[in-house]
Amino acid sequence: MNSSLRISVVIPFYNPPAKFFIEAIRSVKKLNPYEIILVDDCSSNRFVIELAKASNCRYIKTPYQSGTDALPFNIGIKEASGDYICRVDADDILLSLPKSMPYDIHFGNIDRVRSPQGISVENLILLPRAIISSSTISRDLLLKYPYFEGIGLYTDVLCALRLLYNNHKFTFSREISYIYRKRANSIQSSKTNLKHRLTHIQTVSQFAQDENISAKEAIKYLELAMMNLKYGRKALKMI
Repeated sequence: MNSSLRISVVIPFYNPPAKFFIEAIRSVKKLNPYEIILVDDCSSNRFVIELAKASNCRYIKTPYQSGTDALPFNIGIKEASGDYICRVDADDILLSLPKSMPYDIHFGNIDRVRSPQGISVENLILLPRAIISSSTISRDLLLKYPYFEGIGLYTDVLCALRLLYNNHKFTFSREISYIYRKRANSIQSSKTNLKHRLTHIQTVSQFAQDENISAKEAIKYLELAMMNLKYGRKALKMI
């Protein structure tokens, strides 16, 4: 077990490349977490399914194919017996888990992604990026702020915005703790920058609704999202 923490690592998956899937599971096993839960969103690749079932990890299958990572991740959270959850994508590599949890959130540090140091609602809206993958968060918090099970949103960014907006304290990894594997044929890679930024605006809009934010505050956040639409990664420098 990693220190004395009861960390359940949840890996949602749907037909990942077998080689990457094996490496993802192996990377997590090396860290010896409390448990590893593989949640299958009704994969059609029999070889991948058999890999998951033979992995000596907990295998759970969603009741239907959802087409997103939200349903399998939420099911994994509900089924977990650990006190904390770490979410790992099925084709990525987890390098470390926290040895202590002073607060309910410990953000990981992903290679090629801006560090979570100093992260805030405004910062994340101006420069949206994945910070939930690789992060270790209390199960109770993730049950309170579950992934949005709809389409057309960045559910991980939405979850992070809600955590930050409600002022939950956090620590973060100073060293790289997670390797994000960008694949040329992935859904994310197939989208244009414009589509990514428009999806982000929808995500911020849903965030304002979920948190019952006032019209004045919602406009402020949507204006920041529009800056991301216009300037992309340069938006932070425009403030």
